[in-house]
Amino acid sequence: MLIVFLASGYPLAAAAQTTMIGQINGSTSIVAGSQSPIPLTVTVYYTSSLGNQLIVGILDANLTSPRIVPGIVASSTDSCLNQPEPAALCAISVSKTSGVEVIGFQVGGIFGGRRGPGIWNLNVTSALVDPKGNLVVGSASSSIFQVTLVPVILTVDVPAGVAASVNGVEQSPGRASVGVALGQNNITVPQLVQLNQSSRLMFDYWSDGYPATTRSIVITNTTTLQAVYVTQNLLTVLGLPGNSTENGWYDADASATFSASAYQPMSGLLGALGGRISFEGWYENGQLLTNSPAGTISMDEPHTLTAVWQVDYTIPIIVVIVAVGAVVAIFTIVHRMKSRTPRRRRKSNRKRS
Repeated sequence: MLIVFLASGYPLAAAAQTTMIGQINGSTSIVAGSQSPIPLTVTVYYTSSLGNQLIVGILDANLTSPRIVPGIVASSTDSCLNQPEPAALCAISVSKTSGVEVIGFQVGGIFGGRRGPGIWNLNVTSALVDPKGNLVVGSASSSIFQVTLVPVILTVDVPAGVAASVNGVEQSPGRASVGVALGQNNITVPQLVQLNQSSRLMFDYWSDGYPATTRSIVITNTTTLQAVYVTQNLLTVLGLPGNSTENGWYDADASATFSASAYQPMSGLLGALGGRISFEGWYENGQLLTNSPAGTISMDEPHTLTAVWQVDYTIPIIVVIVAVGAVVAIFTIVHRMKSRTPRRRRKSNRKRS
């Protein structure tokens, strides 16, 4: 798109030393971050004493302290003096007391300039400087030229509960489309997103195979990147020895293995006598899943499993029965021995008489 700014009041008063920006021709929009420079043609009318210099420059008006923007320049009918560095600045030695200069600028591009999307306000300024380098009072003239830096669109496709960050700005959760500049851009997504107490999302990889959550990417046109996440569910196992709890996170398409011992020893005297607790089964929400101490379960959703046990007094009872039997047997033997001893003595006494 081409735009022309026309200044009013021409021709200039012949007696005054002054300048006036007459026309600014140039493109009003360019892709943000483009390496192509912005072409501007500036027409300047002047009235001056011989020996002065006509200075024409383009300043970045978006800055708190405006400064000359990067670029290159050429002019006619008189030539610009040599530039020490790429800058949108032209100094022309005035060869006549009045005239018109047409100056062509190439602003930004590979030389630099504003990068991000938005409006770039360029302050086109002209003035006269005397041979001693002093500004000629009242000779300055300026006009603002606006360039729209059009963004390219970077879309970061993430699950609904995930918020991506683009160039340090956190986006709303879910798929986000952001206007960015051409060139390098930084994207970050979280490694882990907790959906609730028993479900979460774990970052896996980017759709182009990149493995890390933070990355820098050079954008050359509209781009879409997908962050691939895996849903993980929590397996909670209750009722293990000592009423302990075991937790583990598993991918939603995986199977989890759980196990318990067939028996647990009892504490106290009964445990010392061989009392134990035997495994009865695994339960979830009051429903029996399996009587086997070990098993597997699909983790397509969170699960809470409880190991149920029952007391086994078999060994203590056997021990008690054996012990009681032993005591009874010992008591019987002792009683019989005692009952036999007096009879032998009586027989012995009879023989003597």
